[in-house]
Order: sequence, then structure tokens, then C-alpha cells
Amino acid sequence: MTRDRLLKPLVRERFVVTLRSGETFTGLLDQWDANHVVLVAAATVSEAAHPMRVDGQLFLPRGQIAYMQRLSA
Repeated sequence: MTRDRLLKPLVRERFVVTLRSGETFTGLLDQWDANHVVLVAAATVSEAAHPMRVDGQLFLPRGQIAYMQRLSA
């Protein structure tokens, strides 16, 4: 997949991922396959409350991702 070639050099970079449902997460890109993107050290992004940390890996379905934005250092 062409997209996978684009992701390979970005492993362990921090991203904000917004799903089509509007839910937003931040985390380090760890793995991916044709169906999922995996974030580690992840948390929810919310305007209302403090971020809720995810314990372990967060598997996000690729088909539900609206967009991914890499955070600059």
C-alpha cells in the first residue's frame, strides 16, 4: 500500500488522529496494517476535561480515520 510507505519513517512520531465520528486521540505511531493504526502512550483529546490516558495500545480502524496530523517537536 502506498500509504504504508509514507508511514514507515514516522514510527514513534506523535500524531493527533481524528475519527469520522469526531473522537480524537493523540499518541505515538507504533504499528499499522491494512485495517488498523496502532498508537501507544495514547490519550483522548477533549476540550471539556483532562485527557484520559490509554493503558496499553490503542487500535484505530483505518476506515474510520478522518485524518492524522503529525505534531511537530
